[in-house]
Amino acid sequence: MIYQCKRDEQMRAEAEHMSDTHTTTTPCGKCGCIIMYRGELCIFCDAAVEILQSALSNFGVPNSAIRSVDVESENNCGCSTDDILVLPTIKICDVKLTGLPDEQIVSDAVIRAIMKDCFCE
Repeated sequence: MIYQCKRDEQMRAEAEHMSDTHTTTTPCGKCGCIIMYRGELCIFCDAAVEILQSALSNFGVPNSAIRSVDVESENNCGCSTDDILVLPTIKICDVKLTGLPDEQIVSDAVIRAIMKDCFCE
């Protein structure tokens, strides 16, 4: 219970910070529940997207739930790239996966996100 309260406080703080500078689209204040950070020269990004899309389809979540962020783009989509050091990076709710992810780890993160009340497709 203490962990949940601490997590809720952290989510609110992130939401307040993001609402000051970015457009938010989720109840917890993040720019998306599933965010795929990629770049033009990323050699594993396409494979990571395929793994992510496969996991989403297994749970009936449409691919439109993925918010794709090009870290090299000048467009400000509302998703911070400050903490992105490796490509590909996938954020699924509060789980951050870097590099080419394992299919089972992606599936586990997707099902945990779906089970939360704040999950948006």
